[in-house]
Order: sequence, then structure tokens, then C-alpha cells
Amino acid sequence: MEIYPEAEQFMVDACTVAKNETDISYHRRTVHWVKFLKPDASEALLVAAILHDIEREMNGDWKAGSSDPIALQKHEELSALEAEMFLQKEKADEKFIEKVKDLILHHETGGTEEQNILCDADAAAWLEEKALRNVRVYKKKGKTKEEMKEKLMDVFGRITSDAAKRMARPWLDDALTELEKIN
Repeated sequence: MEIYPEAEQFMVDACTVAKNETDISYHRRTVHWVKFLKPDASEALLVAAILHDIEREMNGDWKAGSSDPIALQKHEELSALEAEMFLQKEKADEKFIEKVKDLILHHETGGTEEQNILCDADAAAWLEEKALRNVRVYKKKGKTKEEMKEKLMDVFGRITSDAAKRMARPWLDDALTELEKIN
């Protein structure tokens, strides 16, 4: 049973309802980077990549970009729960659901090879899609320059593979350069 197209549509619909259309590209770029890092990625890994942050579309960005480990774990758990409910509604196999949940439950921290790939792809997509945008509005979000730099370094620091670090480094450097230009 191929379920990825339905999962992607679920994510698109959720982003649209939440008025977070810019997140659609970010989710799709996460899938792109998973495929880049693991061309033979399983469907479970691809579904986890498209749904890894789905709870944000349902609950808003309640953690406001926090890097706090407890907040990140809660975010992973809420996203895994939303993915599980969607997959159950789609009548996905229980083993498949458990695999997707396991991947989403570790997308911020990694662990196994596939969890690391998802973590790397998520961080790369964030740096590619969101880093510059977040730097440009960090003051409006009540962040200091130091907090924004810490966030950028934290996201880059989650990347485990050299290949992902090489591809993401220019986005990090661009964001850091932009941050230094802002008063």
C-alpha cells in the first residue's frame, strides 16, 4: 500500500488550514534531503519526513523555536501522535505505523541510521528554508542576536553526516552573515 501521496496531501491541507503555506515547501524539502541522503529510502522514512512536524500545523508553534530538550521531546511525541491517527484513518499496517512513529519520535535527536537521516534532512531543510527568514525577524519574535545565533548553531549541530553538513554549511554561513549585518 503506497500511502505517501495521501500523507503529503494531509500535510498540505494541514498547512493550508493553519495558514502556514510557507511550511509546505519546508516539509517537501525535508523529503528531498532524505532522498538525497538515502536514495533508497523506505516509504516509512518518506512519510515520517513529510509528517515530522505535523503537530505544529495542528497546535501552532507553541514552543516558539525552543531548543529545550523537554519541549523538543513533547513536539516529537505530539507529531508522532498526529501521524499515528492519520495513518490509522488510512488503514495503514500497524508495523508501518510503528516505524513512522519511531522515526518521528527521534527526528530532533537522531539515533539509528534512519533516525539520523531524518534528523539531518530536517535540519538541512530548516537551514535552507527558514534560517534567513528567521534571522530577518528575530527581533520581532523577541529574540536577541545571541539567541538567534544559538538557534542556528543548535540546528546545524544536530546534523550527523558529513554530506549533510557540507550541503547545509552555506545556508548556515549565509544566515550568520545576515545576522551580523543587522543592528
